[in-house]
Amino acid sequence: MRLTWKLHWPTTLFALALLPLFLGLGRWQLQRAEQKAAAQIAFEERENALPQDVSQLPAEPELYTRVAATGHYDNAHSFLLDNRILHGRFGYEIITPFVLEQRGSEQSNVQQDARHLLVNRGWIEGDPARVQRPHIDAVEGAVRITGYVYRDGTKMTFFGNGQEQQWPKLIQNLIVDDLQRQLGAPTYPFILRLDASSAGALRTEWQIVSMGPERHIAYAVQWFAMALTLIVVWLLISSNLWQLIRGNKS
Repeated sequence: MRLTWKLHWPTTLFALALLPLFLGLGRWQLQRAEQKAAAQIAFEERENALPQDVSQLPAEPELYTRVAATGHYDNAHSFLLDNRILHGRFGYEIITPFVLEQRGSEQSNVQQDARHLLVNRGWIEGDPARVQRPHIDAVEGAVRITGYVYRDGTKMTFFGNGQEQQWPKLIQNLIVDDLQRQLGAPTYPFILRLDASSAGALRTEWQIVSMGPERHIAYAVQWFAMALTLIVVWLLISSNLWQLIRGNKS
């Protein structure tokens, strides 16, 4: 007995539709794994570097660049980054503007009129029923803070930042331009994730990546396995391969 073909068109069309999808999702997961690995390497390379004064940063500082700044918190205008879960508990991340001290005629290389730095102070527990907003401790006086440059990689959001009138304002995502408009003052084009040792720090258990590269690789393997399974099923239905296999075993 030799191999013969008799295409089963519904199965063939089904396979042609799904195979590119499975392969594309597998490749996408591999790309995400590479991006996450690169982010971890970049953070490890810069986490022990001496912090640069924020006024000396280039226009587009590299992600995870260590930064230092001197000034005072604008305690009256904080943002509550909604739905931040830490160890299974509901809460918020607190974003408080930091007003840089003036140093004569010295100007920032990032944005000449930017004196506000958006500082993510960390996590605070919230009311799961959302009846009460959390109390945010004020930090009085001039302080020096350190942290690292962070940009939210979210490209698509289902809920935009609301335009609440009361402070602190509830927000759904970290879009710097949006926060700058709500604040009504020019800000640096990034978020500073605060060090745990800095004044005003809350719970700063920062995650560099929410999902490690190994998880993405595992998902890629699953998608490629589904693609292979689809090919095998198509072969068995569209040919007499199964009969040949059974015959050889007999």
